[in-house]
Amino acid sequence: MLTLENATHEVDELVRQVLAHLNPLGSVKIAGDPTPCDDPTDGGEPGRVTAVAQYEVYIAGDLLPHVDTLHTWLTGNGFQILKDARPNYLWAERLADGFRMAVQTNDLGAFFVTATSPCVWP
Repeated sequence: MLTLENATHEVDELVRQVLAHLNPLGSVKIAGDPTPCDDPTDGGEPGRVTAVAQYEVYIAGDLLPHVDTLHTWLTGNGFQILKDARPNYLWAERLADGFRMAVQTNDLGAFFVTATSPCVWP
């Protein structure tokens, strides 16, 4: 059974792997506390949480090539793309275990990478 500790480790590891492919100028973790799993899709009981790791990533220049790099990485690592609105948004789920990742950018040059777990008990 997946525990919150294991899920937290996995979301951090997923972001670490993505950052290794981006070669950013830097990054800062801006969210990491578990969030309520208030809309579980597996029919499970309420009271569970989702592990979260969200980073702001500092990248020089055009963001689209970096979003494209992540698209390639995600699809090559067992993720199915759920929403592709490049260059502003990319959302995917790893089919094997339900972990999800999102990439979001904006016109100000901000670049965010988020990984979330399936619902787990706290």
